[in-house]
Amino acid sequence: MSPAGMLRGDFSLRLFNVTPQDEQKFHCLVLSQSLGFQEVLSVEVTLHVAANFSVPVVSAPHSPSQDELTFTCTSINGYPRPNVYWINKTDNSLLDQALQNDTVFLNMRGLYDVVSVLRIARTPSVNIGCCIENVLLQQNLTVGSQTGNDIGERDKITENPVSTGEKSAATWSILAVLCLLVVVAVAIGWVCRDRCLQHSYAGAWAVSPETELTGHV
Repeated sequence: MSPAGMLRGDFSLRLFNVTPQDEQKFHCLVLSQSLGFQEVLSVEVTLHVAANFSVPVVSAPHSPSQDELTFTCTSINGYPRPNVYWINKTDNSLLDQALQNDTVFLNMRGLYDVVSVLRIARTPSVNIGCCIENVLLQQNLTVGSQTGNDIGERDKITENPVSTGEKSAATWSILAVLCLLVVVAVAIGWVCRDRCLQHSYAGAWAVSPETELTGHV
């Protein structure tokens, strides 16, 4: 509390490093010194603690069976306990909560983490969203996930953007370039060797006549 504030009639209580454990009731009692410390005000205040959830992360759908798609939505470090909804974004209707399985637990910081798994029937195309609602903060965080006509093919293309034929062509191109470099290096080596031999041979003929002339003298 601020002594200067209290002189102005401000009896606010400021809390630092608030945690969920601080969520409780506080009783404020004001006494008047001029009235012999008679009680002039008594107020009970309830402190509510809230923390924003992280933006939900929706995993790419996978198919545990030919007739089913599974989505996973994760959000962490929020307070109080959230509500989780899955939305059909085509018409913004809520999906049946019986299709989802939510796991909400307190982490080491005393905040909530949530993981929601949605299982729906496989359809040619589906556009859904995961919504994490913090009622106390009136916060709604929604992230969508849209699938194409063929989930398996889409995942395959994402994981392997270069086809096998393109990879083979690239490999053979690299090998061809390496072979060409080897041939050029060998040719340069032979040219250098021939030039070196010719230079040595010319030097011997230049010295020989001088030796013969010296011998005759």
